[in-house]
Amino acid sequence: MINKIWHSVCCIFKVCKREFHLTFRDMGVVLFFLALPTVYPILYALIYNPEYVRDVPAVVVDDCRSETTREYTRRLDASQYVKIAGYAANMQEARQAMAQKECYAIVYFPRDFEECLGRGETAHLSMYCDMSMLLRYKSILMAQTDVTASISADIQADVMQIAAMQGLSMGGAVPTVKSTSVPMGNTSMGIASALLPGILVLILQQSLVLGICMLAAGGRERARLNGGIDPMAIRAGTACTMIGKALCYFVIYIVPTIYILKYVPMFFSFPQNGHSLDIMIFMIPFLLSTIFMGMVIQRFIHERETVFLLFVFSSVLFLFLSGLSWPRYGMSPLWTVIGDCFPSTWAVNGYVAMKSNGAELWQVAHPYAMLWVQTVVYFVIAWVVGRYATPRTTAIKHS
Repeated sequence: MINKIWHSVCCIFKVCKREFHLTFRDMGVVLFFLALPTVYPILYALIYNPEYVRDVPAVVVDDCRSETTREYTRRLDASQYVKIAGYAANMQEARQAMAQKECYAIVYFPRDFEECLGRGETAHLSMYCDMSMLLRYKSILMAQTDVTASISADIQADVMQIAAMQGLSMGGAVPTVKSTSVPMGNTSMGIASALLPGILVLILQQSLVLGICMLAAGGRERARLNGGIDPMAIRAGTACTMIGKALCYFVIYIVPTIYILKYVPMFFSFPQNGHSLDIMIFMIPFLLSTIFMGMVIQRFIHERETVFLLFVFSSVLFLFLSGLSWPRYGMSPLWTVIGDCFPSTWAVNGYVAMKSNGAELWQVAHPYAMLWVQTVVYFVIAWVVGRYATPRTTAIKHS
């Protein structure tokens, strides 16, 4: 028994050593394992930088020409999100300015705007926005909401003050309450701070799976060129081979994981509320489950070029299933179950909760446990497929 255990340990380290050698002599694998995790997070962060747009040009069409509309326009221009580019005589002129990209929004005050306010009725104004860029629309909407709330509060306060001076009853009206929004987690309310933490986890999964598949495809190509014999293979059991490879990949990905999940958010001032040690502990089953999932997928990859098709097909799928672009509770049960099968889904939700909202490890116990379950399940599936469902290639015994 002791000899068998010692032989298994030796085989594991031989496979691990061989896998290190194959990894760093293959430029395609080095590109996936090291270059992609290093460059992609920076590119994504730069694309979404800045996270919000300031001073979006807007044109005003004022058919009312009252003191209130001028005050509204002044406050809108004073906000950090919108810049009043000028006045237009009518909507046709304003639309022409928008078509020529001189502005991205039109604020229209109808003729009866002031009259409705004077009668105590609801006054209406229209905001026409260019929806070609979501960030501009968000800035315009936030500015309009803030200014409208401010003007409404001032009007209500003036009405209450006049009524109090005249000794009139307000019919149960209460004093104006000023509300203040306090964003938690994503304090900048930026697109990058909302999306990038989850995308960083997806980059880790994709690069790791693609590198594993490329290594396996390279081994099959060597076997075809050598009459079914892979000269770089180690004669070892299926479990020892899997554990040796997993040890290699896990050690390689320690540095990229720390770099992506700790230092990239620091470089670009993304939310950093979680404890680094808790995050690294959480990532251990994520890396292991991703490695064994890659070992399952690699059984169906026979050409190195197929890896790039896998990258194109799976990237968007994993992004949607993770819940970044659409909440998982809004998905149908079928897509929820499919998303549960991938490590990135649980890792994204757990990492975002920890990094953005400051959750501790015990507070993401369910995603953490599911990642360990996936580690075991994918290990068993990879072992079964590797032991019984994969054509065996002869390995040369290495001393």
